[in-house]
Amino acid sequence: MEEIGYIPKSLEAQERFLWWDFDQAILFLLVMGMGVVSGAMMAGMIFGGLVAWQYGRLKTGKHPKFALHALYWWLPSWIVIRARTTPPSHCHFFLG
Repeated sequence: MEEIGYIPKSLEAQERFLWWDFDQAILFLLVMGMGVVSGAMMAGMIFGGLVAWQYGRLKTGKHPKFALHALYWWLPSWIVIRARTTPPSHCHFFLG
């Protein structure tokens, strides 16, 4: 477990917000924001913490930009902005 006062050792270190990675913090804030809008801020905070914690467990040992890879493969192709050299996500098999 990392300390709360984490100091990055290189410029390529993953961005962090408090003790979470940045994508986990965004998930927490989105779920908490939905709780605030619906009038259940405490429930939103608890559920947001659980969602961020489970997402952290899901991405353990995977690429640092796991969320972008997951969005590319799981969202419909008309939502994802593709680069010129990247094939569409429905093309799983390549010849050559």
